[in-house]
Amino acid sequence: MSQQYTIADYLFDRIAEAGATEIFGVPGDFNLTFLDNILASDKLRWVGNTNELNAGYAADGYARERGFAAMVTTFGVGELSAINATAGSFAEYAPVLHVVGAPNTAAQESKRRIHHTLGDGIFNHFIKMVEPVTVARAQITPENAASEIDRVIRLVLKKHRPGYLLLSPDVARQPIYPPTTKLNDSEEDITSQAALADFKKALTAFLPNKTTTLMADLMVHRLGLQNQLKALIADTNIPYTTLSWGKTLLDENSELWAGTYAGVASRPVVKDAVENCECLIKIGVQYTDTTTAGFSQDINEDVVVDLHYERASVSGQNFAPIALKDALQALHEVMTSGIEIVPKQFCKEMKPHEQNGKDDEPIRQDDLWHIIADHLDHNNLVFSDQGTAYFGISDVRLPEGVTSYGQPMWGSIGYTLPASLGGAIASPNKRSVLLIGDGSALLTVQEIAVMIQERINPVIVLVNNDGYTVERAIHGENQYYNDIPKCNWQVIPQAFGATEDNSLMLKVETAGELKSALEKAAETTDKLVMIEVIADKHDIPPLLADISAALKPKTD
Repeated sequence: MSQQYTIADYLFDRIAEAGATEIFGVPGDFNLTFLDNILASDKLRWVGNTNELNAGYAADGYARERGFAAMVTTFGVGELSAINATAGSFAEYAPVLHVVGAPNTAAQESKRRIHHTLGDGIFNHFIKMVEPVTVARAQITPENAASEIDRVIRLVLKKHRPGYLLLSPDVARQPIYPPTTKLNDSEEDITSQAALADFKKALTAFLPNKTTTLMADLMVHRLGLQNQLKALIADTNIPYTTLSWGKTLLDENSELWAGTYAGVASRPVVKDAVENCECLIKIGVQYTDTTTAGFSQDINEDVVVDLHYERASVSGQNFAPIALKDALQALHEVMTSGIEIVPKQFCKEMKPHEQNGKDDEPIRQDDLWHIIADHLDHNNLVFSDQGTAYFGISDVRLPEGVTSYGQPMWGSIGYTLPASLGGAIASPNKRSVLLIGDGSALLTVQEIAVMIQERINPVIVLVNNDGYTVERAIHGENQYYNDIPKCNWQVIPQAFGATEDNSLMLKVETAGELKSALEKAAETTDKLVMIEVIADKHDIPPLLADISAALKPKTD
C-alpha cells in the first residue's frame, strides 16, 4: 500500500464523495497539518471564515443547497464557538459534518494541562457537549478510521442532520488503504411493504369525494422531493399551501396557490382552504410556534392525511415505517387511480399588491417586501433573517424558481449573512439575495469580507430600523435593551475589503428610491451590492404584527 495515502486523505475523499466541493472553517494549531490535505486535494477547496460560528452558518447554508457540507475547527475554543450553528443545523435538518482537530494522542494520554482545554486532563468534555445536536460522533483512531468515518457520514446523509469527528494530527498522518466501497453501498430501504400496502388501502377508502387541500413544508425540501411533489400537483390539480418554513416549494403564482398558512395569522382565504376542507393532505409538515402564530392552527386531525419523515397516517391511523418518498409515491398512485378527488374551492387572491405609500414617501413595511419580491427572479437564493425580514417576505408571493431560506425553528439572529455566503458557494449559478436587519447584521457582519474575497456578488438588503424591531413588537417597544449602537453602514463594508471595483453601496428612504436601487442591483451582477433601507423602528410587517401578538409573554 502507498504510504502517501493517509487517514486525512480518506476522510476528505469521503467528504467529497458525499457531495462537498468546498470545506468551511478556521485554522488552529490542532488542525493545521491536515488542512494541508485539503489544499492538496483535487476534489476540495478550502474556504476560510472569519470565525467558527460563521463557518458553521456558512456550512448550514451550503448544506441546504448542496445536500451535504463540512467544516473544520480546532479543539475546545473553536468547536464551542461553532456549536450554536450546529444546533441550528440539527433543529432545521441541515446535514453538516464537523471535523475537529484534537491534541495529539500522546498529549491526551499524558493528561497534562494542554491549551484549548479546561486544564483538568480530560479530553472528552466537548464530544459529550455535541451529543444532543448530532446524529453521530466518533473519535478517530488508526484502528477505527475507515469504519467510523463512513458510519458518521452515512448517518449525516441518511438523517439530514449534523455529525462530528474528532481527529488528532498524529492520527490524521497514519497510512490507510483507500476506500473500495461507495458511501451509498449500505443504504437501507426503511419502508415496510406491508405498511405501505395498508396505507394505500386506507387512502383509497378515505380520499374519494372529499374536498381536498394540500399543505407542504420543510421536509420535502430537505429530502429533495420537490419534483415528486410538483408532479403530484400537476396530475391532480388540488389547491395547496405551505408554512413559511416550506416557502417556495411550490409555484406561488399558480391559481392553485392559496397562500402561506400561519394559523390565526393566516389570510382568510388560506385559513379557509386549510381549516374548512374535508381532507387536508400534509406532506413533510412540522409545526413551530413562529410558523403557526403560537400553535394556533385550527385543524381537525380526523380529516388529515399526514406524510412524515418515516411514517404516514390517515385520519389518525399510523403506518410505519414508510419513507416519505414512498408515501408520496403511494399517494400519487392512489389519487390518479380513477377515484373521485374534489379540489377544495377557495376565493382566489391573485391581485397584484397595491402600494400603500407613494413613491416619494418614506418606505413602509407593508410595501417593502412586495417591492423586493417584484424585483426577484428565478435565479435567486433568498435568505431572510429571523426578524422583520423573515416575517415580511413570508407573506408575499415570490416568483417561480426562487428558493427561500430562513431559520424559524432555531431562530439565531445573524445566521443568514454567513448562510447566504454558503448557499451562493454551493450554487454558483445562482445569485444570493440577503434580507437582514441592522441588529442581526451586527452579529456576523465580518463575513462580508469572505463574500468579497470569494466574489459571490450578492445583493444585501439591510433594513436599518434602529434596533431589534422584532423584539419591540413582542415586548419592550421603547426599552433600551432593544436599541443597538448606531453605525455608518455605508462605510462598514470598506473595512472588509469593499472598493468601487468590487462593491456598490446604496442608501434609500422612499419606495421610489428602493425600486431604483433594486433595478441597479439587478444590472450590477459583477459586484456585491448593499442597499441600506431606512425604516421606522416601530413599523412592522402585517404578518409579524399578528404573530408577535400570539407570542407576547403573558403577564397574568
